[in-house]
Amino acid sequence: PSTEKVTGRSPVSMSEGKKKVVVLGNGPVGHKFLESLVELDGGKHFELTVFCEESRHAYDRVKITSFFEHRDPVKLSLCDRAWFEKNGIEFINERATKLNKEQRMVNDKTPYDFLVFATGSYAFVRPTPGLSPQTPGVFVYRTIEDMEAIIRYAEGGAKTAGVIGGGLLGLEAAKAVADLGLEAHVLERSKHLMPRQLDL
Repeated sequence: PSTEKVTGRSPVSMSEGKKKVVVLGNGPVGHKFLESLVELDGGKHFELTVFCEESRHAYDRVKITSFFEHRDPVKLSLCDRAWFEKNGIEFINERATKLNKEQRMVNDKTPYDFLVFATGSYAFVRPTPGLSPQTPGVFVYRTIEDMEAIIRYAEGGAKTAGVIGGGLLGLEAAKAVADLGLEAHVLERSKHLMPRQLDL
């Protein structure tokens, strides 16, 4: 195995003849990249590492509303933890907060030859008095933890829910909270619902 010192733009391969690929993000896109590279390369030319800031490995966010029905994270999972071990992928369950481009290093400890950004999106909350996600009863709609928090709050005695956004996801959220027994209200700034889908 190579023991060369990481300096400047030098390669940092950890095994002879292999390049180190580090993926930032283990959402659906990051996971699909890993699947594709495993299928194409089979571990012959690349060593794979993935950073995941969430407590869970990749799951299907497109179907996340179904969590309200089954409440089982496993049913949304795109793989199990054993998949990473089977394919020789290093899974680092932490947020990537520091990148050294000169030394090609993530978080001062993980070297790379190739760095892939698959950090996905985030739930934008327009700065509005009283509508911070830190305010009790205010939630974003993105992760399994968000779904669990909404369920706990609804089952804790809530009666009504306001959903900001009348697109596909907003309507899914409204249906979900209605199924939890809440009176749902949808707030949409456009003249009609689903403005990006319907050309009215």
